[in-house]
Amino acid sequence: SGDPQSENVLQLVNKTQTSLDKDKVFEGLRNLYIKRVKPLEEASWYSFFSKGSTLEASDFDAKPIVLLLGQYSVGKTSFIRALLGKDFPGMRIGPEPTTDQFVAVMAGNDERGIPGHAPSMQKDSPLHGL
Repeated sequence: SGDPQSENVLQLVNKTQTSLDKDKVFEGLRNLYIKRVKPLEEASWYSFFSKGSTLEASDFDAKPIVLLLGQYSVGKTSFIRALLGKDFPGMRIGPEPTTDQFVAVMAGNDERGIPGHAPSMQKDSPLHGL
């Protein structure tokens, strides 16, 4: 068979992976923030002295966000197109720089473009505050 110590480590890893529920971890972090950290931020006027603000429920529920930055014409749009396997709303490719705006590509049932100020003003949006 194998090294007994290695087998014990593998058993521990497998046991940990099956008993660790990410939803419970996120819920625990959210509760910890709401009960302990947020009251301290509010009492110390954290948002007044920092550029950040206190976290909202949407910050905990938001899906991960990937930011692509790069010089003009290095393939940012082509990279996103390759990941999606198709063109996407708001996609612009041209001979002159087309970097006068940002585009957020998100999963959904329909393909559409929305004005940038809409998701940045919506409290439950992951782009709130941009």
